[in-house]
Amino acid sequence: MGLLNRDFNQIKVYTKEKCYNYDELTIFNFESSNKELILILCENKINILSAYISSLQTCHAVMLLSRDINQELLNSIINNYKPYWIVGLEQYEGYRYEENKLIRKVEFKTVIHPNLAVLLSTSGTTGSQKFVRLSYENLRSNAQSIIEYLEINKHERAVMNLPLSYSYGMSIVNSHLLAGASILLTDMSVMEKPFWEFVKEHQATSLAGVPFTYQMLHRIGFTKMELPHLKILTQAGGRLNETLVKIFGEYAQQHNKRFYLMYGQTEAAPRISYIPSERVLDKSGTIGIAIPRGHLSIDGELNELVYKGANVMMGYAENIADLAKGDEMQGILRTGDTAIVDDDGYFTITGRIKRFIKLFGLRINLDDVEKKLEEQFHMPLACTGSDDKLIIAIEKEDAVDQIKETIEHLYKLHKTAYKVIVTDEIPRFANGKTNYTALKELCL
Repeated sequence: MGLLNRDFNQIKVYTKEKCYNYDELTIFNFESSNKELILILCENKINILSAYISSLQTCHAVMLLSRDINQELLNSIINNYKPYWIVGLEQYEGYRYEENKLIRKVEFKTVIHPNLAVLLSTSGTTGSQKFVRLSYENLRSNAQSIIEYLEINKHERAVMNLPLSYSYGMSIVNSHLLAGASILLTDMSVMEKPFWEFVKEHQATSLAGVPFTYQMLHRIGFTKMELPHLKILTQAGGRLNETLVKIFGEYAQQHNKRFYLMYGQTEAAPRISYIPSERVLDKSGTIGIAIPRGHLSIDGELNELVYKGANVMMGYAENIADLAKGDEMQGILRTGDTAIVDDDGYFTITGRIKRFIKLFGLRINLDDVEKKLEEQFHMPLACTGSDDKLIIAIEKEDAVDQIKETIEHLYKLHKTAYKVIVTDEIPRFANGKTNYTALKELCL
């Protein structure tokens, strides 16, 4: 599909156990006379990365899902999309296991658009069968833009510590493959000592993180570490608080490193904007400027942020028939965020038209959370929150433990990422609709 350049022979993937050459990363056999759908249950393991690279090189469409996806949702996705191959499971009804993957037993004609490369969930593990349809050009275009503004070359060694099923993690892989660079693949946490031994041993040159990552880095004293080879830090997946921006921005300046704040959406494969490293401290409240060859504008009475670029998705898929669809977006993405722009052309998000929050880089639709909980518990409740905590308000004390259990089961959230509060009465307008402004004030 053209993600690799002429320097692909020097691409290496380092794991804790071994260093793999490029030839060892295309071992999956996805041979078929038709374009098929491959479902990969993602972990940061070499066989999963190998399956992803192999799938792109054989021009099949690949659906990336988190390995810890809710089982009921996984069942429904498999039933709905009927993937021909499944990587990451050893058994599933209707499939046979062969050469490290499951193969569907029953023949089923799936029509897939020739340009469709990747399907990414719009909501991670959170209960949606809706996927973003990304083309080969979407991936290539965004990877090239990232290479340009991060100045990635074939000598880079990026730490791949984010999930491949998360668009930010996927973009690390894509951009470094296209640049002919190497990757340090790990599922270790930045809180673990072996993680830093791995980083130092293989001389990592860049590290990526969501806001939670930087909270942890600050907690463990990252700025006092001796990391002479590390020269690039990137952050996306939600707004980083001003205190941490200042700490890491000043650290980067003092240690001859570059720190980038970035904004994106899965629908844009995913990068939309960035703050150049030299402007991070004085433009920290903004999302920066558009990526190379992208264009940002503000439209309509709601001041919605609109992005134009070759990386904008083909459209959404909600069922198997949608895989045959072509480009429905024509390079234009209405982000759903409201924004303003300053005299220097730097954009600032002022709110969201729809009710989404981002937790650890995972986008969560508050209305969807409410709907699922209401369907299960049949009682008054409401959801609010910010990019560091989901808050569920209920009126029954005895339901707290059940709500917590359901949230952890459906969304795989850590206990620190959500809070259940009990109130005498959920604030409502005269028409009976929830007053979310009052609710948020109540929860503060």
